[in-house]
Amino acid sequence: MKIAVTGARGFVGQSLVDFLLQNTDHSIVALSRRSIQSDNPRVEHRQADFFSLKDAERALADCDVGVYLLHSMLPSNRLNQGSFEDFDFLLADNFARAARKNKLRQILYVGGIVPDDESKLSKHLRSRKEVEGVLTASGVPVTVLRSSLIIGRLGSSFLMLKKLVYRLPSFVLPSWANTPCQPIYIQDMLQIVNACLLNQETFGRTFDCGSPDVFTYKQLISMTAEAAGLKRHFFNLPNIPVWFSKLWVCLISGASSKLVNPLVDSLTTPMLVSPRRQLPQSLRPSFTPIMEAISLSLPNHDGKRQTLHSKPNRRVRARNQVRSIQRLPMPHGLDALAIAEEYLAWLPKLFSGFVYVDTKGPDAVFLLKGFEFELLRLSFAPDRSSTDRQLFYITGGALAQEQQEANNKTYVSDATQAKLGRLEFRECPSGLHLFAAIHDYKPSLPWWIYLYTQALVHKFVMHRFGRYLEKLMRFNPREVAEQ
Repeated sequence: MKIAVTGARGFVGQSLVDFLLQNTDHSIVALSRRSIQSDNPRVEHRQADFFSLKDAERALADCDVGVYLLHSMLPSNRLNQGSFEDFDFLLADNFARAARKNKLRQILYVGGIVPDDESKLSKHLRSRKEVEGVLTASGVPVTVLRSSLIIGRLGSSFLMLKKLVYRLPSFVLPSWANTPCQPIYIQDMLQIVNACLLNQETFGRTFDCGSPDVFTYKQLISMTAEAAGLKRHFFNLPNIPVWFSKLWVCLISGASSKLVNPLVDSLTTPMLVSPRRQLPQSLRPSFTPIMEAISLSLPNHDGKRQTLHSKPNRRVRARNQVRSIQRLPMPHGLDALAIAEEYLAWLPKLFSGFVYVDTKGPDAVFLLKGFEFELLRLSFAPDRSSTDRQLFYITGGALAQEQQEANNKTYVSDATQAKLGRLEFRECPSGLHLFAAIHDYKPSLPWWIYLYTQALVHKFVMHRFGRYLEKLMRFNPREVAEQ
């Protein structure tokens, strides 16, 4: 079979590609935002940004199974407006739509363990659970594998734990250090993934994956120190606030706060295997003892050579590009097409006397009133739009870097589309929310001026538009428009 592995530059993605090449005859499509290369003829690399639905559709073409390993806790643009939960939602929705269009036979998602009591979930775990729902709504059979801490040499969570052990001679431990969890070694996790590939008994099912033994985070820290041959001292101080834990983990580990904060918030939640979601015997590996897993994951252990290699260093974040995703209420009876029309009619009313929108031609042109000065030009993309998703390319205007092909105002080629910023309105599968998103927008203003002017105005506009949509939910749309 041909297996598409998202996040192929990441810890789990690279490990999975290596595992499948060594233990199966499958062909691998390695997907990533940045270039990677492989010397194995069974690996095909496809560069794809899953914030782009077109990229997602190309990435999954001719594949049988899609392994979903994406998250958005680390920024991909210089400015990211919105929560990582909304970014994760949009990534998952693009993957789900592309999987449905390409008629994948299975989606396999590796997420986080969600306890039976979901009333006090952290944002991170709530987002992982929401992603499950988005992928399931695709109609493609989905297998969900939930895990706690995955122990492996390059795992982000284990790397943070390891750096704390190596850099701190003494630990003052907050209350979350006594939270129980059931970690799993990366090789055991990969065996489970392999056993689920096109296994119809796993379709539509969710499994919790973890070691049979239960540990606290304090025990894992102590075991890591022991495996490294380091003597460490521990002092319990349960009243340490969570914000302070986030601060010292960032400072000591050197990890980004965008990654650390959601993970630390999740440490207060017991991540234990539920009896209702235990792995059946046919999927269960011979679990590696956690002490052995930790020893195998430390620097003094010789790891296997990786099949995928990143090309020379490049910045992960796109220079001076903006991504903004806002989750808005969805009025009953309206679709994305109606919402886009409402937005183009509503915005000039918000800036009455300053801005108006010309929609007579093929484009929506925002003009400064009284001067006929073009602020922004949006070109509708009918071939990429539907009733539940409306897409516009940002093709010109004084507030955007000019990217439109010369002397051509009615057509945007595929080559040009790949470089354009985009505005979209998209319904979520449940119909409860709408997402207004700007992708890869390149402002023409100097960056710091943009950051404290136009960027703030955009947040204000989306907040007010959300309140307008709330009114539409309570009243007849025509009555609200007349107000």
